Amino acid sequence: MALEYDPDWPGLTDKNDASGSGSPELNRPEIKRIAGNLRTALDALITETQAPARFVAHAPGDNSPLPGPPSGAGSLPDLRRECGLAAERYGSWRAAQSFYAAANVAFSQLVGEGAIKHDGDSRSPGGEHLQAGTGAYADLVTRADAAAQALLTMVDSYDRAEQANGADASREV
Repeated sequence: MALEYDPDWPGLTDKNDASGSGSPELNRPEIKRIAGNLRTALDALITETQAPARFVAHAPGDNSPLPGPPSGAGSLPDLRRECGLAAERYGSWRAAQSFYAAANVAFSQLVGEGAIKHDGDSRSPGGEHLQAGTGAYADLVTRADAAAQALLTMVDSYDRAEQANGADASREV
């Protein structure tokens, strides 16, 4: 990941540009803000919405449809809850079994299985990692978490190096 080569990278100024001249000062509050924005976006991908009603009482003759998914639905747990298929639903009809097999392969590759959980030590930046299971969506979630962790680890290591060098470290946020 080479975010620091982006001309808009926080901390680059006229003196400290991408060519490397000047002092390599990081704008740590801005980098922490970017990491926070990544975390907020990640929360939308991993937070399960309220499950919709499966059964609704209707008056006789009322055939209105079930309510749709709640607003904001589309997180990884939502897709695993709503889109998972079970083989027993399709019986022995060959066309249904073929559909199930194709849909199950697509589901496995795109959404996958597993639970979203944290592991590691949450007391230090970069110590806690998100595990999202298998599938392309889970891989996206894991990579977004790793990017936010990398930003926070970079700021933490910069702060530690500044303290070790005896420089003013009171700029921590």
